[in-house]
Amino acid sequence: MLRVTLLAVLALSPAAYRWATMPTPNTIETQPAMVEAGRTLFDHEWQPDDPMTGGDGLGPVFNAKSCVACHRQGAPGGGGPNEHNVIAFTVQHERTGAIKRSGVVHLASVSPEFREQLTHVHPDLPSELPVIENSVQLNVSDMPDCFQPRAFLPRGVTVSQRNTPAIFGAKLIEEVPDKVIEAEARRQRLKWAFVSDESEDAPVGRVSYLEGGKVGHFGWKGQTATLGDFVQGACANELGLSNPAADQPASLAKGDYKGTGTDLTQAQCDQITAFYASLARPIEIVPESKLQADCAVEGRELFESVGCSNCHPANLGNVEGIYSDLLLHRMGQELVGGGSYNDPPTPVPDAPDAPHPSEWRTPPLWGVADSAPYLHDGRAATLREAILLHGGQGQKSARAFNRLDDSEKSQLIIFLKTLRAPGAESKVEPDQPRPTEAVAELGQ
Repeated sequence: MLRVTLLAVLALSPAAYRWATMPTPNTIETQPAMVEAGRTLFDHEWQPDDPMTGGDGLGPVFNAKSCVACHRQGAPGGGGPNEHNVIAFTVQHERTGAIKRSGVVHLASVSPEFREQLTHVHPDLPSELPVIENSVQLNVSDMPDCFQPRAFLPRGVTVSQRNTPAIFGAKLIEEVPDKVIEAEARRQRLKWAFVSDESEDAPVGRVSYLEGGKVGHFGWKGQTATLGDFVQGACANELGLSNPAADQPASLAKGDYKGTGTDLTQAQCDQITAFYASLARPIEIVPESKLQADCAVEGRELFESVGCSNCHPANLGNVEGIYSDLLLHRMGQELVGGGSYNDPPTPVPDAPDAPHPSEWRTPPLWGVADSAPYLHDGRAATLREAILLHGGQGQKSARAFNRLDDSEKSQLIIFLKTLRAPGAESKVEPDQPRPTEAVAELGQ
């Protein structure tokens, strides 16, 4: 009797209730016909009044004319070059700090009357948008003044860039149960003696909780819970295609414009989602050369010993080889970036748990060899630069990496270069350096 009573008490405890009522992981349909229809929509170059839409089509403001224009590196669905960086902004109330506006400044428009400028965010910002060239290193010193982390900006205004993330393996990322991500956050706090996740001294991440208690799985700020939400937000904000879940963004220059009809149906959004969900997970390719294979093994051990795996654990729940905890981590003043990729440029309510400007969701490293440039704004052209630019909770690992000798640094980089996009050739490229020549690679 006592045992039954004890079990009943445990079952009614808050923790047990949350466990029992935890929603099951979302399962995305990937029927072949849906996937093929989604591939067609993914590749389609949208136009104003496009016949494939039920509204005004592309725009009136947009960053690209197709999904594949940005998601193409390594294979369709990969990351993108700096030329398609998104410009994000946040405007806060000068006295209270409450968020007044948050969104993106679009790179293009269907006509001059809709063209957006940084001055539409704040009159003291420069009018012209920065030109980001493809495959060019974007070091902090090379960034336009208004994107400098310590630049003088109007009070309460933050402007930063977002590089296109790869979406390989997205189905597996969505299916990571919320409780697994929450358990990882608890494990990190326990490991580091309950240090606050606001600290920049230890790699203690926190869960990105969204409206309704959902957990963020996607986005640089962990601002999106599901792949379907990601698709509908990106279609609206990147292409100007309104859909049942997201309106097309109003132009900062002409906010009174109202589109006619809805551009994408729910069925079309589900088809694009199905295509994204069908994209294979990235793979790990061991070099054919025994010397390089041995270097990769040593590099994996160094990845652990310098602390990279604190935030980039190889496995998360049942997902192997993801190299991410999907948590938010504070990455220091140099990597501050405001704004929100998904939010349209309209007033948004202040959220007490909104990501701090220096917080970023740990990006999965699977496929990282084929996803340059790196970091949230593409400022790092190489993996070595990306590691060394880690600040805040990643600074100790960056310093530990910098203390390695040149041979050890090369080994760690060779390991990271085994993490390839799906479909990558298993044969080592002819121009890939041999281990004895790998020091030269670090400058690339």
